[in-house]
Amino acid sequence: MARPGTEAETLLASAAAVEALASRPIRPVATNFVERPWGGTLIRGFKRLWPLPDQLEQTGFGLGESFEIAACDDDAEARDHPSRVRFDDGSTLSLAELLAAHGETLLGAGFVARHGARFPLLPKVLDVKELLSVQAHPPGHTEVYVIIAAEPGATIRVGFNADVDAREMKARLTQGLDDQRRLLDLLEPGSSPAALQAALAPWFAAPSTGAGELESQLVPGLVPGARWSTAASLLEDLKELYAAVLGALNEIPVVPGQVIHNATPRRLLEATGRTATAEVHALGNPQRREILALEIRRPGPTLRAWDNVRFPVREVDVDAALDAMNLSRTEAAEFIADPAPVPGRPGTFVSVDSQYFRVEHLRPTPELTVDVPAGPPHCLHALGGQAVVRGSRGESLGTLARGESALVPVGVGAYSIATDADGAEIVKASPAAME
Repeated sequence: MARPGTEAETLLASAAAVEALASRPIRPVATNFVERPWGGTLIRGFKRLWPLPDQLEQTGFGLGESFEIAACDDDAEARDHPSRVRFDDGSTLSLAELLAAHGETLLGAGFVARHGARFPLLPKVLDVKELLSVQAHPPGHTEVYVIIAAEPGATIRVGFNADVDAREMKARLTQGLDDQRRLLDLLEPGSSPAALQAALAPWFAAPSTGAGELESQLVPGLVPGARWSTAASLLEDLKELYAAVLGALNEIPVVPGQVIHNATPRRLLEATGRTATAEVHALGNPQRREILALEIRRPGPTLRAWDNVRFPVREVDVDAALDAMNLSRTEAAEFIADPAPVPGRPGTFVSVDSQYFRVEHLRPTPELTVDVPAGPPHCLHALGGQAVVRGSRGESLGTLARGESALVPVGVGAYSIATDADGAEIVKASPAAME
C-alpha cells in the first residue's frame, strides 16, 4: 500500500489526480527481475544496467526474466512480481493497485467490462542460458517469442515432430521422475543439488559420453553401501530419456529479429475443433547458447511435463501437462511468423493477429515518424534504440529506450513514435477485443 502523504497515495485516493497520468504512457520500473536456474546475463546489457541498482542476486542463479507489464492480481506469477510505478517523490505503487482503483479512467469502461480492471497480458523479457522445462499451458494460452538476441547456433524446441502416444509418454516421464528421485536417494543427504546440476547438465548435453565420465565426481558423495553401478545405470536411463524427449520436439534455430508464434497450427484446429493453445515447448538448448526474447502471452499457469533432469527437483505434473498438449505432429515452419507491412500505416508491421492478442512492430527512422491510431489500452516494448512518443498535437509524452516498456492508457488516444537515430524498434501488444 502507498505511504500516507505521498504522491502514490494521492493518486490512489483522487480521481482528479489520475487524469494526468491517464493521458500519457505509464512506464513501470524497468528492473522487475526474477532469478531462474536457467537464467543468463544478456538482460543486463539490454536493460543498460550493470551492476543492477535495485536488485542483487540472492540464489546464485542468473536473471531469467523481467516482468515488463504485470498488472493482473488473479494470476499467481503476476501477483508475486507486480510492475511498480515510481513517482517524482520516490514513492511507488503497483500497477495492479492503480488499475484496481482507477480502472475505467485508465483503461476505459468497455475494456474493464471485458477484461476487468487489470491488464490481461503478461509480457516478459526472457534471458535463457540453460534449457527450460518441457511444458504446456491451458487451452487459449498461446505465446509469441520475439528474438532480441541469440548466440550463433541457438535453438528452441516447439511442438512434437511426430504423433505421440499419451500413455507411452506418461509412463516414460513418470519413470524418469522416479529414477531421478532414486538417484538422489543414493547421494548423501547433505549433497548440494546445485553442484549435482553443474556436474550433470553438460554430461546430459554430450551425447557420446558414458556414465564413467562422472564416476570420480559422484562416487565420493554416495551414501554408505550404495553401488556406483546402480547410480550409473540410473544415469544412463535418464540420459536416454533426456535425449528422447528433446528429440521428439521440433528444433527451431533462432536469430535476432525472428518472431515465433507458439500456437496450435490452423490445420489441426480445423481438423479437430480444438481451442488454440501453446504447443509443447522447451525454450533454450542443451548447448547453453543464450537467447534473449520478448515473450507475449496471457496470464495463466505453466504445466511442467518434464524438467530435463534438473536438480533440485522442481514441481512436475505429467497428467495435467499431457492433458493440455496437442499430441499430433507439427512442423517447425508452422510457428514462424513473418512481420508484414500494415496497409496505410508506414513503418508498422504485424506478425500476429489472433483471437487473443495482436503484435505489431513499430519501426521509426529519422526520416519516418510512425503514426499509431487511437485504440484500446496496450503495451509498448522498446527492443532497440530510443524513441519519443508524441501526442496528437505533437507534444512529447515521454521517451522509450531499449529495455523499457510502457502501458498506454485509453486516454492517450492517437499518438506517434519518432526517433533521431537508426535502429529503433518498438513492439506493440494489444489484447484482443473479445475473448
